[in-house]
Amino acid sequence: MTIAKLRGYARAGGIELAMAADMRFAASGRTWLSQPESLMGIFPAGGGTQYLNRLVGRARALEIVLGAEPFGTELAERYGWINRAVPDEHHDAFVDSLARRIAGLPEGVAAAKEALDAAEASGPVPGLAEEAAAHAKVYPSPDDIVDRLRVVMNRGGQTRDGELQLERLLESVPWAHRS
Repeated sequence: MTIAKLRGYARAGGIELAMAADMRFAASGRTWLSQPESLMGIFPAGGGTQYLNRLVGRARALEIVLGAEPFGTELAERYGWINRAVPDEHHDAFVDSLARRIAGLPEGVAAAKEALDAAEASGPVPGLAEEAAAHAKVYPSPDDIVDRLRVVMNRGGQTRDGELQLERLLESVPWAHRS
């Protein structure tokens, strides 16, 4: 899993590298993205057209590539070029916390990423067979996952309040195989 933490200007090869990451988070008001290559008579390489098209769609990718103007974080977020614009004073803590959360998850992370990648690669119809194959890598669930979910249910995971706080409730139960 790769996460790009963006602050400052990310142009051409820099933003192409960031687009290759699984997720991108930018400091609000402190980050600008651009694909200025058309101003040089060329177009983005290094995966720039491929990643951009998948992230923002064809029409917006054309606007970005041919318009060659810098995008602030709010517009980049609205277009889907970045996952989220985060206030600069919280940017590092937010991204670091997310990275730690993901690092603490079990093996299912790779399988989930594989299933999501298959859906994207399959075109207009989701890759349900690939998703099922990825799910088969984590089901039937290992005992520590079953035990953890049992604890969550015992703590009210199936109640309205439990549902409203599900993420916090799940975070409160440690993984059996982790310290």
